[in-house]
Amino acid sequence: MKKITYLLALSALFMSTQLAAQENTISENGNVGLGTGTTAPTARLTVAGSARIDSTLIVRDSVTMSASASVGEDLKVMGNLYLPNIPLLNHLTNETILFTNAEGLTEKIGLTELNNTLYSKHCSAVGGVVASPTWANGPNKIFSECPEVKVGIGTATPSRSLDVIGDIKAYSHIWANGSLSVGADLNTFSKCFIANTNRTAAIQVKATGNTQPYQRLMFFEYDNADTKIMEVINTTTTRSPFVLKADGAMDIDNGVTNTLHLGTDGMFSISNNTRKTFVVEANGLTRARKIKVDADVWADYVFEADYKLMPLADVESFLKEHKHLPSIPSEKVMKEEGIDLAEMNVKMMEKIEELTLYLIQQNKELEKMKAELETLKGQN
Repeated sequence: MKKITYLLALSALFMSTQLAAQENTISENGNVGLGTGTTAPTARLTVAGSARIDSTLIVRDSVTMSASASVGEDLKVMGNLYLPNIPLLNHLTNETILFTNAEGLTEKIGLTELNNTLYSKHCSAVGGVVASPTWANGPNKIFSECPEVKVGIGTATPSRSLDVIGDIKAYSHIWANGSLSVGADLNTFSKCFIANTNRTAAIQVKATGNTQPYQRLMFFEYDNADTKIMEVINTTTTRSPFVLKADGAMDIDNGVTNTLHLGTDGMFSISNNTRKTFVVEANGLTRARKIKVDADVWADYVFEADYKLMPLADVESFLKEHKHLPSIPSEKVMKEEGIDLAEMNVKMMEKIEELTLYLIQQNKELEKMKAELETLKGQN
């Protein structure tokens, strides 16, 4: 009897296995199919028909539904809910949604209130033109996924991604990752291009009331030794009124010739339209047509009645001791400190005028001695 029962059990198991093999499949790649028959399952679990789960279903990644989905009770979304194919919400009537506000309170809002603010359409560009652009929302943003879509404010025909007819006011930072054009259309040559029309200044920097020490009204950075820090070009004459190079060289042009040049070797020159009028060569030699030195005083005080002329005997003693004239700097002082041309000219004129007084004194003494000599001759 036991053998009969065992054989019947084996037969039932074999038959059930054969019947199941007609509906269920375990493919060689490890995918499992329920109700797929002989068709190989295309995913880890493929169910051909309905599936019922009486407990919690946990999905670690995402859920894709190619057809419709029906939720019998509440639907709770912990992250973002993205609905790319919802048309305009004008078909809604009394539907509502619940959301949590900033204070943590749950509020109810009717979907019809979002009719003109939250909508989505397909992005379909034909010939670069999007007839019905797709608008969507995300965390802290409203955006369009269509790269061809242009936004216009004050214009129905925007020519850029954002085209504003009117003023734009920003209380914080304006950042341009590409280039910036002011008063002109896009200029790919420069990072910042300004076209000045009917304005007294192309760039105006106002820093009145600034409390920061050593404030920079203009600041440039560079790492190429051949950089031109600033260059101004007259497009009519093709001459450069001003050029400042990174190596320190500087040139100023008046439209006819280079009127000022500062070289990296220390040479400095000023020219008029025909020739150089002032030159400082690299070795320090200075050349000029004329030099006029302004002086606050002159040495004519030597001829005043109260001027005390040093006796020649005292001058001799001073020369023996100091090896230079009184009130004239010594050689050591001149080498260490240099000389003031205006002051030195006054001192040199002082000595010339003193020398003139000495000659007058000597002449008087000679005339006196000559007269006395004539008197002695007459007595004899």
